[in-house]
Amino acid sequence: MSPTPYDSPFNRRALLRMGLVAGAAVAGVPLLSACGDDDEQPSPAAAGGGSLAVLKVGAPNAVTDAEAGNPLLTSIGATLIVMRHVYDSLMVLDNGEYKYQLAESVQPNADGSVWTINLRSGVTFHDGKPVTAADVVHSIRTLGAKPSNRASVYANVDLAKVTAVNDRTVTVPLLTPRGDFKEAVLVVFSPVFPAGMTEFSKPIGSGPYRLAERNGTTTRLVANEQYWGGKPSVAELQIVGILDAGARLSALKAGQVDYAVSISSTGAKTEAANSELTVVRGGPANANALSFAMNQKLAPFDDVRVRQAVRLAVDRQALVDNALLGLGSTADDVVGKSLPGYADLPARARDLEQAKRLFAEAGITKLTLRTGEIVPGMLNASRLMAQQLKEAGVELTLQEISPDAYYADLMTLATHPFQAFYYVNRPAAVHLSAVTHGKAPFNVTGTSAAYQARLAKAQATVDDNARAEAFKALQEEFYKEGGDLLWGFQEQLDAARKGISGIRTMQSVQLFDRATGPA
Repeated sequence: MSPTPYDSPFNRRALLRMGLVAGAAVAGVPLLSACGDDDEQPSPAAAGGGSLAVLKVGAPNAVTDAEAGNPLLTSIGATLIVMRHVYDSLMVLDNGEYKYQLAESVQPNADGSVWTINLRSGVTFHDGKPVTAADVVHSIRTLGAKPSNRASVYANVDLAKVTAVNDRTVTVPLLTPRGDFKEAVLVVFSPVFPAGMTEFSKPIGSGPYRLAERNGTTTRLVANEQYWGGKPSVAELQIVGILDAGARLSALKAGQVDYAVSISSTGAKTEAANSELTVVRGGPANANALSFAMNQKLAPFDDVRVRQAVRLAVDRQALVDNALLGLGSTADDVVGKSLPGYADLPARARDLEQAKRLFAEAGITKLTLRTGEIVPGMLNASRLMAQQLKEAGVELTLQEISPDAYYADLMTLATHPFQAFYYVNRPAAVHLSAVTHGKAPFNVTGTSAAYQARLAKAQATVDDNARAEAFKALQEEFYKEGGDLLWGFQEQLDAARKGISGIRTMQSVQLFDRATGPA
């Protein structure tokens, strides 16, 4: 899922959602720069702050339910934060921009059937050994095969033929040509670990931190002082798994942690005037895209009139104001708003009369929604939508599922006609590639075979401008006939102890290696 830290207490079986997460620039014309360059500076608020001996971070989900630092099992919240600090990736997404990290360049052949990755020089793992092409080959092959929960990201890679040409060059043949290999694969998930590593209880990466120990729900990371990107400003990170958003905020206020990842809108509103802490808003580049997903393959949503009627019946601004307390913005059914590559789709206005007519034509008077507090505010939004649909003549029954059970059986997600869902806001082309193709585990809108054929054609287009235009056409199609009632963007909301600053967010994951603040 698009996958990332959220306000939702999911168990380990729910962790495959991170296939949903990413974000970037135009899928056709990505902006590329080298991560760690001089132009990439900490936030202005970091100016004047000092280095920290210890920084304690409260994050969703206890890391004891999976191996911390295991890229094959990495999930959301605490485990993903640990993973992002231990490993570097070939490419990353940073505030809507594609950036090279371990890769120095990534280039296709003429038809996009083979891609060549050239590596940054002078990078070493935590054990002092250099990062080489052989390590990248092993990492890609391992991530692309079970039991990796990111195997679907590499489904189009001919894993057996990935080759180290020399110490710094890797060739990656694809099963079918793809013009979007960088944004749809490497940016989504490409951590690198040493060749031969198959057991991750003591992970070795090249990132700014190495894992020192796990103790109960706390994972302790110590700075990699030889890090190629610069010595971290925090000597020790303690990532504390705290299940509930309210409990994370309480731990911050009690001085038990210095930073709370993912607090609720209610918590952010309540603490807005608290001079002892700062509410950190992630902006549109780091937001959840909140949806009521309609599966086009299942009745009654196999009738386009029903999908259109549901979209027209809701008052999106009221949902944002009620469920997100205004700490977000309305959405118009396609992920990617406010990010490069968005097709500039018109705002979806409420039209009750049109909704009533379409429901009547389709013979719809009752619907059932599978829902739960999968992110703070989702239940309130579901209840408000039930009131709004009633105004359109439709009775909506809410089937409430506990958050820790909501994603317990991933194989059944595509069997629910109507369900609350969320993604990470990212460029529309990346989202459509990752989520709406036929084999995507989170294709909860049941896109048609004809749509998937058009998606495959767009993905295979090597010319950047032509690919961007093809993805804009797909967005327009999804806007008109797709299955997401995407109603709002919920900003990433965190909170920090007074004086703590310099935290960056990359792919909706907080990075603390440049954090500063009072001792």
